[in-house]
Amino acid sequence: MPADRPDRVIWRNGEFIPWNEAVVHVNAVGHASVSAAFEGVHSYWSPQRGQLLGFRFRDHMQRMLDSLRLSWLAPPFDADELVAAAVELLRRVSEPGRDVYVRPWGFAAGLHREQMVPAGTPAEIVIDSWDFESKLGRGRTCTLAVSSWPRFNTNASPATMKVFANYHNGRLGTIDARRRGADWPIFTNGNGEVTESSGACIAVIKDGVVATPDLSSGVLDSITRRTVLQLAEEAGIPTQTRRIDRTELYLADEIFLVGTAAEILPAVEVDGFPIGTGQAGPVTRQLEAAYHDVVRGVVDSHEEWLVPVERARVAG
Repeated sequence: MPADRPDRVIWRNGEFIPWNEAVVHVNAVGHASVSAAFEGVHSYWSPQRGQLLGFRFRDHMQRMLDSLRLSWLAPPFDADELVAAAVELLRRVSEPGRDVYVRPWGFAAGLHREQMVPAGTPAEIVIDSWDFESKLGRGRTCTLAVSSWPRFNTNASPATMKVFANYHNGRLGTIDARRRGADWPIFTNGNGEVTESSGACIAVIKDGVVATPDLSSGVLDSITRRTVLQLAEEAGIPTQTRRIDRTELYLADEIFLVGTAAEILPAVEVDGFPIGTGQAGPVTRQLEAAYHDVVRGVVDSHEEWLVPVERARVAG
């Protein structure tokens, strides 16, 4: 979805405006991550249905509103209103055959001369979108490294808040991992236990059991993680949410990252240790296929997660 497309629009506080007019003042410090929450949401084109399918839109919108409220900001819309806005945005900008990434976010409205934005400040809400290329079923893999940067202390900034400020930790870890020759980092908490990667949760498979760190380990309550755990249980694959020790990474049969952007991304190495056979394992591939079939509308087992988008060109 190129920026110069004349029909590209963005939703902002209840109105559709041209994408290149969606600006804020440089002094709007709330916009600059100090007080800002966001979501990443995928919508997938379904060849079987001939339409775009938004995936778990309401869950994502509600989590963003919860993050804003935990940040002491006052969002002026509810989750259903934001879902409707996202669907209408997609109706205006989507093209047949293309997957679309949706980015809703909220930040302290107006100009603030102090970084400590007062409690109760109204939140400005924006929903943007752009084309993305799903990697499901493409055979991709990644390598991991346990980060020299620990996971931020969730008692200082709750991991349940999906806020921009928390993601600086992930940025440092990603740079660290790539300087060491790995693709993505794995963070540990103050107890040396596994938490998550940067922008993705982690699942460790041993003896056919899929285990992910529990929320008290200091991880985001990932919607994609919840989805995959449910799909695993429905397929008869045992699951656990619990504390995970670092050494379990090195002895795992399979590992994968899971998140909106990562989708399901198999890992083949951690800190130089090959995982299992050094290739994506059978349980991971089974879950990837099940996830693909749900988000693409191949199966109808979870219609409650899907929001159909009927294309209708509307002047912006």
